[in-house]
Amino acid sequence: MTLDAYRDLFDLPADVAYLDHAATGVLSRPAREAAVAFLDARAGRDPSRSPNDYPTDLERVDRARRRAAALVGAGVRNVEVVPNTSAGLGLLASGLDWRPGDRVVVPACEFPANVLPWRALEDRGVAVDLVPHREGTFTVEDVEAVLRPETRLVAVSWVQFLSGFRCDLDGLGALCRERGVLFAVDAIQGVGALRLDVGAVRPDLVAFGGHKWLCGMQGAGVVVVADTLLDRLRPARGWLNGPIDWDDLEAAGLALHDDATRFRTGTLPTAQLYALDAALGLFLDVGADAVEAAVLAGAGRLADGLARLGARRYGTDHPARASGIVTVAVADPEGLHAHLAERGVAVSLRNRLVRFAPHAHTREADLDRALDAVASFGRVAAGAS
Repeated sequence: MTLDAYRDLFDLPADVAYLDHAATGVLSRPAREAAVAFLDARAGRDPSRSPNDYPTDLERVDRARRRAAALVGAGVRNVEVVPNTSAGLGLLASGLDWRPGDRVVVPACEFPANVLPWRALEDRGVAVDLVPHREGTFTVEDVEAVLRPETRLVAVSWVQFLSGFRCDLDGLGALCRERGVLFAVDAIQGVGALRLDVGAVRPDLVAFGGHKWLCGMQGAGVVVVADTLLDRLRPARGWLNGPIDWDDLEAAGLALHDDATRFRTGTLPTAQLYALDAALGLFLDVGADAVEAAVLAGAGRLADGLARLGARRYGTDHPARASGIVTVAVADPEGLHAHLAERGVAVSLRNRLVRFAPHAHTREADLDRALDAVASFGRVAAGAS
């Protein structure tokens, strides 16, 4: 599929420039239609399907798992669907045999989803060490300096939610393997925008929701658990963790599946997974290389234009650390945010910073419209540090 054909599958109004995918992505027509088709079947409006068509639903879930595995370079056995990023990280936070004295290393610029699960372990004697950051950026050496003999886990966001800083996953993964430390990655701000090969990075666990750059719905995401960790995590028990005999449900036992589906406790968010499956298929049709190139080109065009207008970039403009997020500090962030909204330009206001996040389906005209709106505001040059 060409990028132009891909862009035509998003039905945003002509008077809206949507640059807020770091908050919530836009549903494509195929993703919306997939969810609606499921809902129509559940409502009895599809004569070809029963409202209770569980086998078809499970087939769709398994296809979503296969597509997610293909997108991030993982084995299907290592992939399971989860409601969100927090649920994926929670498998590690709640399932590992934590011991008093264990330590977790987390950058100090993390989103709460990758801080609070580890801090909640403090009452079990686990300590959290924070990596210093410079406007949401840090180096492998910064992480290494915080490691201690008791460090058991390093947990990072692949792309920092505010600065858009893309950390050095390869370097961090190598460091963790060298030190015998587990490595967990919150990938929600990268997957769907940038290429990820977990086979090369070799993290122990990766989690990401589907409602941002994957352009799915809230309530459906993915976790990837390495083989070395599968048997070490104790799952919350439900009725779908292991084999089920549909003809004798009373015979269900405690045996677990031998793959990541051992973390499936019960009924899944099916409508959301129908949408996620369609969204994943769309990305595979376009190709991860084409998507990443378009995302980085759009973000770069915005960054250059904002710099010309006097807006100060928050974070870094190093090409190797780039993502789809461009955040700027301006003199009146609340005023600029309201000004952009009045002109149909959707962005986020976070920590008194203005965050832009275009996607591969964003058209150049929308980027130019955003820059024109910033220029018409006229009060951007005095951004505070």
